[in-house]
Amino acid sequence: MAALVNSESRRAIRQFLGDNFTSLDSLELVDDLLKEEERTHAQLEQEAAVASKTTQSLVAEASSVADSVHSKAMHLIDVHSKVVGSTADESVSAWEFRDGTAVMELVSKLAAELQTYRRLRQAKEYIDEFIEIEKVAEQAAQSMEKSPQGVLSAYSASIALLSKHSSDSEITGNISAQNLLEYIKHTVSNIWTNAETTAANAQSECLRKMGWPGKIDPPVSVLGEFGANFSMLASLDHITRDASKVLRQSGVQLQSEDAPPLPLKHMARAVDIRMRYHFESARGTSRADRPEWWLSQVMNMVRSLVPLLELHVQSLYDRSALPPLDVRNEFIRLIQPIIQHKLAHDRSDYISNGLVIAHVSRELSEFEHTLQGVYFFDGPSVLDAFLADSDIFSAWVNAERKSAIDSYMETIADPGAFKQLYEDEVLDRDDPKPTRIAQNVVMLISDIAERYAVVPSCMQQLQFLSTTQFPVVIALVEDVEGEIDEFSRISLAFIRDASSNVSGSGANSPFAAQLRRLASWYQTVWYVEEAARDWNDSAIYVDMWAAVCRHARALGGDADPRDWRDECDDWGEKDRKVLDDCATLETNEEWLDGGIWERTIKTLGELKQRILELMSRAINKDTVGQLRAYRKKANWASEGVGADADVEVSIELSGLLPELSQLVSVLSELLPFSGSA
Repeated sequence: MAALVNSESRRAIRQFLGDNFTSLDSLELVDDLLKEEERTHAQLEQEAAVASKTTQSLVAEASSVADSVHSKAMHLIDVHSKVVGSTADESVSAWEFRDGTAVMELVSKLAAELQTYRRLRQAKEYIDEFIEIEKVAEQAAQSMEKSPQGVLSAYSASIALLSKHSSDSEITGNISAQNLLEYIKHTVSNIWTNAETTAANAQSECLRKMGWPGKIDPPVSVLGEFGANFSMLASLDHITRDASKVLRQSGVQLQSEDAPPLPLKHMARAVDIRMRYHFESARGTSRADRPEWWLSQVMNMVRSLVPLLELHVQSLYDRSALPPLDVRNEFIRLIQPIIQHKLAHDRSDYISNGLVIAHVSRELSEFEHTLQGVYFFDGPSVLDAFLADSDIFSAWVNAERKSAIDSYMETIADPGAFKQLYEDEVLDRDDPKPTRIAQNVVMLISDIAERYAVVPSCMQQLQFLSTTQFPVVIALVEDVEGEIDEFSRISLAFIRDASSNVSGSGANSPFAAQLRRLASWYQTVWYVEEAARDWNDSAIYVDMWAAVCRHARALGGDADPRDWRDECDDWGEKDRKVLDDCATLETNEEWLDGGIWERTIKTLGELKQRILELMSRAINKDTVGQLRAYRKKANWASEGVGADADVEVSIELSGLLPELSQLVSVLSELLPFSGSA
């Protein structure tokens, strides 16, 4: 024990005791201090054991890292040897890399060389792809005029390359890969465009050799050439449709998903080229007011192509891989956009001269009727689309209304507006006698109806009726009522007294002239009323009435179809569907007993009755006025002497009876029908 405590330790102990135990009493603390020191020593030993374990763990981990670095360094050396063509240096010991300096220098060098190698490898791959694309493009160019199959093969190969590179997961953020993809997309588009243009031009040239747009008389050789180009376009279309997903994902837009068959599209394009040259240019044939010119030309071109479509093109198409269809019907459908383009070209002229629209609509209706009746076309209607343009339809309606009102105002302003047009011998005694204004009104309404009869939409027909026809009848009723009101304000007795000094009697008397005036109004109203009864039973107005009855039933409640005019200005697409649904028949007998002109007929009948009552009062006043002078006569006749004596009319009364007889004759001429008085 003494050997373990050296002199230096003794000095330290003495120093410790001298500093902490200055008296005997303080020695009592030694035991506590020793216990505290023992605890501290035990804690330090525990911490030393933990530190020893940690050190051993770190040493093991460092050794593992060093081994890993050595392994990776040897791998890089091996890669380096492959890159530069040398073998690994076997004299290099693994322990020479322990310090890390030499290995990091080598790793940096090898990493740079490896990156260069990778770039060179990618460049080589891109160059190989580029060369392959160039070969495909060259194959397509060389085969364009000589070998359709070569072109189609090159086109398919280009789409395969596009599919390969557009699905490459490394393309994002890789500029080189993106540039390569863009070049492939450009190549695909070029091959498509060149192949389509070449085959389409060749097909059009074949049509010219056959004699189109005149009568087609195809030689066998030309038919074969035409078939080859048609099949080329069909195959090109088929390949494109099959690759639509790849093209869409790559952002290549060659044709829309609902595009028509490519060969038929270019056959229709030949029609389009001729249409635009002759009818959408500065040439004299390009006139908006002559739709029959260009429609007849389109019909002639269709007529000359239909035999070729039926006899040859249909079989060519059936042998292709495209979806089955009727090529005649499809070709006519492709003509529709050409017609719509022409209509759009002349749209401003139509809007500025709305009455031309009626002529255009009539010609379009006849054109479509021929397509449907002769060629069994079941596609969409150009006329429907044309009149669906709200500006076009409004221009037509406004022009019709203005023309009708102007014509009516010009006629009613003429002093002879209510003059009878025909002699009594021309018409039956029980027929109404038309006046100028009555015939003008009837002709206006009939002509307007004839023009808009081609309008497919019943709702639009009702808008025509409400806006252009009813206002003319309303204007006539108001004008006749105004004449009657003015006539009624003048005392009929005053008229007779004022005209008593005027020469003439009977049929030529002033009173007879006034009766003729009243009768002319009556005949005017009667003539229009009879026309309205005929209109009410005609097919076009019966269909309109059925439509408003359907609409009233759809509204439900207490809706009355006769109130349709109150709401027609607010009709929308929902109302159109109900009104135009001709397949739904109306079965309400109470409604169907009426008619679209029912209220107009009632109004005219009431006006006619008012004129009759006014004539009756005038006649009564006149007759009573003439008889008033004889009210005190006790005897208007004298008897002769003897059994056979005749009764003689008094001299006073004998002057009145001829005048009354002439009045009756005048009335029979003015009102030659039973039950009128």
